[in-house]
Amino acid sequence: MFDKLLVPVDGSDVSNKAIDTARKMIEEGSAREVTILHVLQPSEVMPFNGLNMPVDYPQFYEELNRAARLVLENAEHRMNLKEKTRIQLEYGSPVEIICKAAEQEKYDLIIIGNRGLNRFQRVLMGSVSSKVVTLAPCPVLVIK
Repeated sequence: MFDKLLVPVDGSDVSNKAIDTARKMIEEGSAREVTILHVLQPSEVMPFNGLNMPVDYPQFYEELNRAARLVLENAEHRMNLKEKTRIQLEYGSPVEIICKAAEQEKYDLIIIGNRGLNRFQRVLMGSVSSKVVTLAPCPVLVIK
């Protein structure tokens, strides 16, 4: 039995499958609570606007935060177990944030999708899930 689950999400289909797996574990009694985590990574908060085009930074950051909150709201709705679900938004490197959260909050299991939305980054640096498997302080269930 797992006490605390951590489910990092990015709004992709495979992260929705990770949420479904966590919900099923709670419904079956093999887990007690879940935290759904979304991480805004630095590359998402560095605006590129082309030459000589002004950027409205406060509006840009507000739009990013609004999109991140929407990802979390959709995930929480999909989980459909409000009393056993906590949502969390963090900023930074997804791998570092996920592993740090798992260690600090003493999660028993991380449930993560094997591929997210950012395919370009995965080609250049490897997938977040494979790095989390390597660096996490607890077991990791990778969902396809």
